[in-house]
Amino acid sequence: MGKRLMWILWPSFIVGGIAEAVFFTLIDPQELYLLGEPVHWSPTAVYSVGFFMFWLIAAASSAFTCFLQRTTSEGEGAG
Repeated sequence: MGKRLMWILWPSFIVGGIAEAVFFTLIDPQELYLLGEPVHWSPTAVYSVGFFMFWLIAAASSAFTCFLQRTTSEGEGAG
């Protein structure tokens, strides 16, 4: 379980950092809108929340990949 968790979290951490760097290179955090309203957070808060959102999306993708790679014997014992 620990090894699989690292297969999910470590690559998604790297991808989250890269995605944040690319996104905030193109977008100014003071010009962001959320549900039609401007975001009135500090730039540090926007960068932090942005990183964790990108990390979460990448982790979900990695977890789905690990789920799809399970063998039949792993799937039967998990229930």
